[in-house]
Amino acid sequence: MEEPIAFDMLSELATSLTEAGAEITSEPRFGAKIGKSYADFLLDARFSDAPFKLVVEAKRSAFPRDVREAIWQLKRYIAAMPPGNARVLPLLMADSISPGARALLREEKIGYFDRSGSLYLSADNLFVLIEKPALKRQARSLNSLFVGSRAQALHGVWTFKDQWFGVHELAERASVSPTTASQVLIELERREWVDSKGAGPSKERMLANPRALLDEWSSYVASLKPKSLRSYYMRMASIDEAIHEIDRICDETGIRYEISGLMAGQIHAPHLSKISQIHCRIDHGSENLLLNLGAKAVKEGWNLGIIDSNPRHDFLFRQRLDHVWVTDPLQTYLDLLQLDSGRSKELAEHLRLTKLAVPE
Repeated sequence: MEEPIAFDMLSELATSLTEAGAEITSEPRFGAKIGKSYADFLLDARFSDAPFKLVVEAKRSAFPRDVREAIWQLKRYIAAMPPGNARVLPLLMADSISPGARALLREEKIGYFDRSGSLYLSADNLFVLIEKPALKRQARSLNSLFVGSRAQALHGVWTFKDQWFGVHELAERASVSPTTASQVLIELERREWVDSKGAGPSKERMLANPRALLDEWSSYVASLKPKSLRSYYMRMASIDEAIHEIDRICDETGIRYEISGLMAGQIHAPHLSKISQIHCRIDHGSENLLLNLGAKAVKEGWNLGIIDSNPRHDFLFRQRLDHVWVTDPLQTYLDLLQLDSGRSKELAEHLRLTKLAVPE
């Protein structure tokens, strides 16, 4: 038992149970043992005058791998319990529970409760499901993979697709430290998004659940505010001509860039009949490029949007297609989810199905 979690959250669990219609009928019994089987604590309650006994396992945080262990412990303890009048409700309590862990618990009909106040219980003639948004502290814990150098390493994992790779291969491909690569891979194992083989320095992983990875990453990205965009108007005979002019000037001046958004999506997976705006990341030297393009800053009627870039993270996975640099399919998909346009969401879904090969 992780005692700080159990003691700290116990009153919150009792409050949520009461709000769900339960009557708590006993003080919690901590450290319950039956032979070699163990439960963190037991709690008696009544729902509509029917007695229930909650068998609770407490964790600091819960991802699918942690949940499988907790389910095994709960089932082992319940199997060893002597017959009684009360129906038994297994429950996992944790400060934070990942979406994948919640889905697994619901599949196994194991209850859960977390710091946000989310509660799930399932038994004969009883069903409780209270879903509340994650607290900021929980969100930081659950979403740390999708930020900064960890996101960079995660992107690197995606590029290996169905290939086995080691820590140092990932570190080199994603331009992160071996420590960061190792930490990310440990987190992916907890989420059961990768398979592994071997041990020690020769241990290798392979992406095993791309859909779960993409679902959680896209959910996180879609919750963010749109990326800062500087808008300009430039004269262009056609959007293709404008993109190739950007490429020519950047090549001559040594400026890194990548086309993103709708145009990148259209290059990867043609779907829309017409696009009138260019989204682009530009490394240091954007002012010279804009001057050469004759682009003027505007608030409305823009056709060139410059996305603020981070030289440490951006451009690493860009691809050369149709004689221009574009964001790779994964980054294009994530960028499209942040654009405030119905067509961008439509194109994102098309890109997911065709190039990412992960259905909704």
